[in-house]
Amino acid sequence: MTPLTAPVGITVNTSVTLVALVTLSAALVFGLALMPRPSRATITWSVGFGVAMLATYVWVAANQFDSAPLRALSSGLIVSFEPLLWLGIRYYAGKRPLWPAAVAFVVIGPALLTASSTSDAYPTVFRIVFSAAAVFAGLSAWELFRLRISARDVVLPLALISSAFVVVAAFGIVAGLTGVGSAPGDELRMLRDINGVGILLTSQCAAITIVLLARGEVLLRGGGRGGRPEGDGTALRARLARAQRAQDPSWSLLDIRLDDPTDLQEASGTAAFASIVDAFHAHVLDALPVTADVERVSDVQALALLPGSEEAVRRELRVLLQQVSTIEDSGPRASVRVSASVGWAGAAAADYDLDGLSAAAADAATLAQDRGGDRWERAGALAR
Repeated sequence: MTPLTAPVGITVNTSVTLVALVTLSAALVFGLALMPRPSRATITWSVGFGVAMLATYVWVAANQFDSAPLRALSSGLIVSFEPLLWLGIRYYAGKRPLWPAAVAFVVIGPALLTASSTSDAYPTVFRIVFSAAAVFAGLSAWELFRLRISARDVVLPLALISSAFVVVAAFGIVAGLTGVGSAPGDELRMLRDINGVGILLTSQCAAITIVLLARGEVLLRGGGRGGRPEGDGTALRARLARAQRAQDPSWSLLDIRLDDPTDLQEASGTAAFASIVDAFHAHVLDALPVTADVERVSDVQALALLPGSEEAVRRELRVLLQQVSTIEDSGPRASVRVSASVGWAGAAAADYDLDGLSAAAADAATLAQDRGGDRWERAGALAR
């Protein structure tokens, strides 16, 4: 392998800056997001920052010892930040966590780079791993732009830097295929340096977005305006455990979501929107039977576990949607149309597992909103 294609990193001085800023970003996420708001999303993001922080330490060690395998390992750990960011966003959005894909990349990517670091195959392996990480970055940007939150500018720092990652990877692929560069290995060296500088920018932007999502975005995630914090599902899990022991298939989980909360807030104002949120949860409780276990997930989302036949659940859903639609008829909200969408999943279909039920119901609720809202959808089947 020639020196031109050997794994080389950014300078030691830049590496010190890299360590300092990534460590600072990790401390912000640990202290301002994970500790006060522990959840699957913040835990996943914190693991990602831990991996990124470890990568910077390995990078400094690689420069000190002039070790190609350590530089390659550091590069692999740096790009492993992207799939963990994406997985955390999926958790935050309440979507099905496709964790095997993220875990596979975190394990395989660094291993491939390290194993090939002293061979002529390293440039090709690096481009493949870098491009695969860009796919996760693109998915992160897509998920962020689709989040239903009141302050959309919250997601811009991470969404834009993730999009920039995709653009850089695309240019790298084109340069590799066309042979752009004054000498062999120039383009690969540039990508490797961008990889190091990129983690500087990505960690800062990710820390800003994550902290704001976990703490500042209070209207659409739990804990805002005196509401209860995001529930942990203890009561729902206990009820499902009893139903499983009795092999009772009559239980269903409903994922109930307020439609178009961002538009509602913009049209009605902050104070009126807070009143709409309170009315939404009050109507959910009034519409469901007393035998239902209802948990407030966030200001615009509730989970309800209730018994009954399919026909009985359909009746409850019709009453629920009608109740929510009457919120527009009172006070200053008279000109604002309020509706809800509901995802419905049967307990037995997911083997009484709350995580599986929640994911299925969330997918169905998202489908209901994508189809215009003010409706319900049955998980795995067209409900109406």
